[in-house]
Amino acid sequence: MVLGALFAIRLLVAFDWDPTVFTAFGEDATAITDYAEEKLGRDVLARPQQGHDGKFFFVQANDPWILDPDANAAVLDRPEYRSRRMFYPILAGGLGLFSADVLVWALPLVNIIMLGIGSWAIASIAQRHGAPAWVGVAFALNIGLLSELFIDGAGIVAFALASVGAWALEEDRTVLAAAAFAGAVLSREVMVIFVGFVALGWLIRKRVVPWKATIPAALAIIAWEAYLRLVVDLPHVPDQANALSLIPFKGVWEALTSGRGNVLDFVVIGVFLALLVVVPYRAFRSQVFLTWGAVGFAVLGPFLTESVWQKSFDISRALAPLITVFVLEFFITSNRSQFRDQGVRTGVRL
Repeated sequence: MVLGALFAIRLLVAFDWDPTVFTAFGEDATAITDYAEEKLGRDVLARPQQGHDGKFFFVQANDPWILDPDANAAVLDRPEYRSRRMFYPILAGGLGLFSADVLVWALPLVNIIMLGIGSWAIASIAQRHGAPAWVGVAFALNIGLLSELFIDGAGIVAFALASVGAWALEEDRTVLAAAAFAGAVLSREVMVIFVGFVALGWLIRKRVVPWKATIPAALAIIAWEAYLRLVVDLPHVPDQANALSLIPFKGVWEALTSGRGNVLDFVVIGVFLALLVVVPYRAFRSQVFLTWGAVGFAVLGPFLTESVWQKSFDISRALAPLITVFVLEFFITSNRSQFRDQGVRTGVRL
């Protein structure tokens, strides 16, 4: 949490302690910027072009239960899609009780707290498998998650809860695992794949499916979807955005050949292409169920479109769990090799 707070303070100092720097309103997104200025009663900071996800979570946190769906749909680009990512804005909005002046601070604060919780979960998993606790900083210093912090994104909350769920499952704390997984999938829908691959890893290793820990995540999605369909009358807005392609690696190829990327973008693409192979390879040799969950992102990665793969900022956010899991597995493996070498030197069979 201290690391997250230091990064956040550095950004706040640069922008005269204005928390709207995190909400990432866009210069060209005038409707949502006007909405925010009306709610806050003052000007807000705006980033170039359309800005980023934080502006949408600001709208949702002002009305997390979608009591005024028409007003939300007027400023949300994809109201049905955005409304499914409800857990982060509900937390930051204080269940709908916070004013706009409070929640604009609460949005980054929730992410800072979750950076600490996620780091604790990774540290606990590391210790359980023989690695040092400080490996937990692989969560807080994950560049994809830090990018989420700087735009009030939901990725930190989603992966932190998923990490807590994976740890709790290993500790046989089924109720905590179920609650954490449910919160993760309601923060970011792709976490359904994470939970599914955790269940697959558990099935392969334990010969049983952890129904009690994973089914509540599916039920949470169904219950919220039912709420949106039956209670909330969301105006239908055609959703033309598509982050997935039916052809694997088509997005990668287009990103590499489009000529719009820079050297850093190409380096990051190369790193994540390697992680798409390394993490699944490690999973099949690993007893860490967090690693199995991350395999879901490795499976998803080849089907992401050019719009995701094109910029290092976007792909590092989309596949952020792969970074943390790689570091975790590296130190677990290194520690295991170290003990094996010590056993050979002392004649102890490990």
